[in-house]
Amino acid sequence: MDTPIVLSFYVKPSSDSIVIRSMALKEYFLKLTLNVEVLYPTQVHGGLLLCKSKRTEEKISNMRHVLPNGSTIHLVHLTYPMFQQMKCTIGGQTLQSNHITSSLRQCLPFLHAANGKIHVNADKSVVLEGHIFILNAIHSFLLTKTSIKERSNNSNLSESINVSSRYLTIKVQTGKLIEQNVETILIPMNDKYRIHKAFDRQIQTVAGTFFSNYFKKLKLKSKPGHEGDIILLPSHGFNIPAKVFAFFIVPRLSNGEVIKDKSSIDLFQTTYERMICHALQSIDQHGITNIAMPILEPSVKFTAERRNANEMTARAMICAIRQYSLNSLIKLKRIIIVDYEAQIKRMGKRVKKYHTAVQKSLPLTNNIDFDGDDGQSFAYIFGVPKIPEIVSSESENDNDIEVEEDQLPYKHHTKV
Repeated sequence: MDTPIVLSFYVKPSSDSIVIRSMALKEYFLKLTLNVEVLYPTQVHGGLLLCKSKRTEEKISNMRHVLPNGSTIHLVHLTYPMFQQMKCTIGGQTLQSNHITSSLRQCLPFLHAANGKIHVNADKSVVLEGHIFILNAIHSFLLTKTSIKERSNNSNLSESINVSSRYLTIKVQTGKLIEQNVETILIPMNDKYRIHKAFDRQIQTVAGTFFSNYFKKLKLKSKPGHEGDIILLPSHGFNIPAKVFAFFIVPRLSNGEVIKDKSSIDLFQTTYERMICHALQSIDQHGITNIAMPILEPSVKFTAERRNANEMTARAMICAIRQYSLNSLIKLKRIIIVDYEAQIKRMGKRVKKYHTAVQKSLPLTNNIDFDGDDGQSFAYIFGVPKIPEIVSSESENDNDIEVEEDQLPYKHHTKV
């Protein structure tokens, strides 16, 4: 059995003005091997690299690491001085009030690989014991996450954005999908009939395991799901406004072991637009007049692909909805796009960017009309990028996406 090894590293930026984001480091190392994990707090230019085998550690250690912007990464083996095992305590109230439990879970593989320990006290406080470098990195990482959460809370998309497009109205907002006062709720799932975890938890609060058990039986009957399919099921009188659940089978963007870059993901947009538009037409054929849906992000295999997949999905959804709205005979007249702030804010920014380009200023009402296009802004902002954008480490921030526990389930067991 392979023994994981933790290395510490520091990043030497090519200039003082460059900020190295953790996503840039994750993408860099994952292109070398899939057998590593990165813990990087950003502000301190240092972090931890978890190698899942001795072979991986040897391979990584014997390489010279230079980022595309010229910054260099220097790996260091942990040394064990007399005070090698230190302890730190995180109060239960701190964990709860700052919502950092999921962030702490991301740190535990690094702690355990360096022979560290964790103990939960009766008062729900947590004691971490381990190498001083490990604890310092975890401490910096959690501080970063807490700071980002506070900034996000202060700058949430508090007001909904109202959009009109021909015979359809759209509202973009943050919130809980399951609570929306609509006729039908559209829920993403993968082709293995596994519901997106974030929404599965919401469903279970009102329906228990009813739907997950239904799809388990469907899977046992050897009826595979097809990408783009819609499965309509009644809500069975559960205590929610919606009467129908529409399960949408999202596509997988990658099945191999190679990370898809931004341009490859962008090229899928046109296909995904047609898929989403067809799904809306299928829902329309059942006489449904209003729905709520989240960001219909496809299944991706690697965390490094998620930002680009999210951005592509936001564009594809808006383009598909606009195309669908051109038919004067549609019955589906109202769509609410609702999701967590981390997921939905890119769409909100693009919609506002479009309105600024067309109207030059945002009215207090936040009402936006896709029919008022100037002939080029819509295609420029929501269309497939004609020139692949070069993503710099300065602008990348993997804190702009959901934590991994809220992704569509997609396990992989690759080894070096």
